[in-house]
Amino acid sequence: MADNNSINTHQSPPALEKLPIPELNDTVSRFAAAVQPLFNPAEFETCMAKLNAFAAKEGPVLQARLRDRASKHENWLEEWWNEYAYFLNRASVCFNVNYFFGFRSTIAPLPQTLLAATLIDSALRFRDVLESGNLEPDSIRGKPMCMHQYQYMFATCRHPGQSRDWTEVYARDESNHIAIAHKGRFFALRLPATRNTHRQLSIALLERQLQAIVDNSEQLERSKSIGVLTAALRDDWYAARECLLEVSPANADSLRLIESAAFLVSLESSAPLTHEEFSHACYCSDGTNRYFDKNFQILVFANGRYGFNGEHSLTDATTDMRLCNTLVSDVEAVAADFTAVLSQSLSDPIADAEDYSTAEITFEYNSELDGHIQKAITFFDNTVRSHELSTLIFDSFGKEQIKKMKVSPDAFVQMAMQLAYYRKYRHVPPTYESASTKSYSRGRTETSRSVSQHSLEWCQMMVDHPETTGLYAKSEVLKQAIVQQSQFTALCAKGAGIDRHLLGLQYALLPDEPVPEIFTDPTFVGSRHWKLSTSQISDPILEAYGWGEVVDNGYGVAYRIENDSLHFNVVSQGLGSARLCRYLSDALTDMRFLLTNAHKQPHEIMADVDAVANVLSSIKLLSSSPRRSSSPDAPASPSPGIPTIAPNAYGSDTEGAGNRFRFRDSFVPETVVAHTMVDELNRMPSNEVICALETRLSRFVKESLYWALPSTS
Repeated sequence: MADNNSINTHQSPPALEKLPIPELNDTVSRFAAAVQPLFNPAEFETCMAKLNAFAAKEGPVLQARLRDRASKHENWLEEWWNEYAYFLNRASVCFNVNYFFGFRSTIAPLPQTLLAATLIDSALRFRDVLESGNLEPDSIRGKPMCMHQYQYMFATCRHPGQSRDWTEVYARDESNHIAIAHKGRFFALRLPATRNTHRQLSIALLERQLQAIVDNSEQLERSKSIGVLTAALRDDWYAARECLLEVSPANADSLRLIESAAFLVSLESSAPLTHEEFSHACYCSDGTNRYFDKNFQILVFANGRYGFNGEHSLTDATTDMRLCNTLVSDVEAVAADFTAVLSQSLSDPIADAEDYSTAEITFEYNSELDGHIQKAITFFDNTVRSHELSTLIFDSFGKEQIKKMKVSPDAFVQMAMQLAYYRKYRHVPPTYESASTKSYSRGRTETSRSVSQHSLEWCQMMVDHPETTGLYAKSEVLKQAIVQQSQFTALCAKGAGIDRHLLGLQYALLPDEPVPEIFTDPTFVGSRHWKLSTSQISDPILEAYGWGEVVDNGYGVAYRIENDSLHFNVVSQGLGSARLCRYLSDALTDMRFLLTNAHKQPHEIMADVDAVANVLSSIKLLSSSPRRSSSPDAPASPSPGIPTIAPNAYGSDTEGAGNRFRFRDSFVPETVVAHTMVDELNRMPSNEVICALETRLSRFVKESLYWALPSTS
């Protein structure tokens, strides 16, 4: 990995501690607690026998090596983790490594080239502040966070190797340009040595260059796409890149122009509308207008939406969010009044315009390179077809309501994922939740394992034998599972997790030493086969956030916890992402019902259910009765059980847009009755019953709450 020591960014302040090394016995006991729920007793006992033998024999020697390494390195884990998690990973970075963001829409969409110009200007200004050493250090609740990752934010590119990838950081004088992708073609937008400090002028100058690209570009044949090669399996991309370089010396220069750029901006021809379309477009699109090895790509769509795709090897999504907040803030400031920028761009020629230039980056081809491109296209298309990306916007409640239940919102959502998975598969999966260790020098992440004996017991109580326990017992076990998850996540943030320590012990082996049995044990290996790979980033600028699964038979689940809603992006290889989203919705609803009604007896729940069922039955009768005349003078014929409502009970049908009950030109009695039903529902003693039913009105009432109505309590 090439490092660029000339970049003057905030490094780890002296106050930051080094990442600690957990005690070996603590890791063994925590591993046992986390793994036991995942396997049968025989598998677990065999694994633990090997782990205990390792702790008594090879473990202390390897632990001593770790401590020695920690005394000589700023972070004993950093190099090993980057190699294990990223550079030795031969999967596609597009589908299995990179993360994406989709940003919230502006009040009125900006023209594509103006939006892109604003984003470029914003990112360049962020880079200037960063490299001047004036970027305010990150902190969480006053605690400083490591800034080391920022030196890889700009002018960085990952390269495929024969068996191991590597990353190159380019000097400022070689990276004073932006790579632009449009219609499958690449362009280099060169910047002046000293940029204009006037923001409107800078945006106008950039916008002119981008508009020239849009106006003069024809669609490149997909069979000539260089960008799609970066979405291939890493070994295939390595072979294709070597071939590309051998075709012509000019190809090396062209490739370096893309790879050395400060970053890449993709001017997309697509216009995603739905939430899932937007997520998919930010995730991969059609693969031709991207270069997935770049440190980051800003995505600008034809309809004024915009997003971000980040390469993960040396930076985490939480680091890039600092830049992304700046991007969104600047875009929204321009969108609030872009007439000034627009008028500047339409004015007379500007003297500084000659300092900007744009040139297409071209490549030469031969039949072998064409074959590599076709192989990459086939892989891309097959992978897209095999994948299912689904989203869930759960707006019944969010963080504020969860906090009122006196539980951790993050752990609450993690337990919802456990219940959803259990209902689908009838077992709990190895689950990865990313926990940050950036409070330590050069810290990145640790694995917070979400599964525990309490979470397994609770899922079994909810699904396998709900009739044997009451609401109170179920809620108590759920609370214990939530507390245990929160406590383990806190341990991980303090560097006392399991998985990074075990990885370090494994890497501490010398090349000629035999591998201890524990590291090849099927249960040990299987416990790190993350069928649920999860992470949370909750920021109001986001409308989409996600990544792909990390194992072929698993899910990638990104989630956001907002004040009044919960958002999920679920990706899998045809495992039923949409169905898992439905299970998630049910699980969230059931958990709220459980925690808010735990004090009630079964007969009280039944009374609430019956009351709701009666109202729903009345609504059904109303909807099936013959339609009454819309004339105000026509006599009303109420359905059985429906009270007769005087027309003036909700006010007369007066003029004005503010009258919410006005339909067409006359008063419709059914409207009043429907509102009466809603009011009756809202007045019922248990709104949670309604919450539990509202997302499942297609089911029978009692089926929705079967788990809450045991025959014995």
